[in-house]
Amino acid sequence: MNAWLRNVTLTFVLAWALAPTAAVGGEPGDAGALFLRVGVGARAAAMGEAFIAVAQDASALYWNPAAMSPVLGTNVVLQHTEHFQSVRLEQAMLTHETDWGTLGLGFTGNYMDDLERRDNFPSAVPLGDFSVYAVAFHVGFSRYVTPNLAAGVTVKPIYERIDDISASGVAVDAGVYHVSQIKGVNFAAVVGNVGSPMKFDAEEFALPRYVKVGASLTRDVEAIRGGVLATTDIVFPNDGDARIHLGVEGNYLRRFFLRAGFKAGYESQGATFGLGVSRRRFGVDYAFLLIDNDLGNSHRFSLALSL
Repeated sequence: MNAWLRNVTLTFVLAWALAPTAAVGGEPGDAGALFLRVGVGARAAAMGEAFIAVAQDASALYWNPAAMSPVLGTNVVLQHTEHFQSVRLEQAMLTHETDWGTLGLGFTGNYMDDLERRDNFPSAVPLGDFSVYAVAFHVGFSRYVTPNLAAGVTVKPIYERIDDISASGVAVDAGVYHVSQIKGVNFAAVVGNVGSPMKFDAEEFALPRYVKVGASLTRDVEAIRGGVLATTDIVFPNDGDARIHLGVEGNYLRRFFLRAGFKAGYESQGATFGLGVSRRRFGVDYAFLLIDNDLGNSHRFSLALSL
């Protein structure tokens, strides 16, 4: 067995070996801290969040810690998410290449407008207001194990608060990323949000664990003076059935990008769209996610900077 085939085999064997451990958990609604499932980067969102085998910026710290290794120099990604109702999400990711590996630091903050406090029975006048928020910090490291195979890990302290009740915990992500000898083909696998259950007062809930396996294909297209990227992820969550994410991206002059994707296996999520502009070391991306329920659609904006 040649080296590249052995690396691909190891990638998928790792994922399938970890899948039963990460997927065991129960029915939809069993997992908590679901803000951890909101991905980083409007580029990824526009491509159906099929992104673990695509590594070109600091969002790799979230999607697959091993995929930080191909990100050169210092890279920053900032994202603002306008979710349904008044729910908002702010995310910042940074990766820095060193001689002995790539370091990653990140922050995720989920918050909403203050809610009215009511008694156990409806009342005309609220008793006051209370806040709800959640934060997570990301600390990651990756390096190449072989010239074409990288491994990485991210540790994420988590804190959630609802009024005067709080919960805290620690989650761990681990992944592998393989650059195939087949030109333009990459493979990846990730196990994410592994950790002990968190607890609000007396109520305990599992972290939103998952296993993902993915692949991407990139091809130059001279006719459009750019290229096309196709990618797919298969997701095994601990609170539901397996799901498939698909994404495609086309670029002109490697400056202007159109993107689309689809998320299969979800009750209210499906098609995604987006566009982006990149100029030298700076990029701006936008994504629009169709949400098939009364809560409304989602818009995401992100900035990427290479130093």
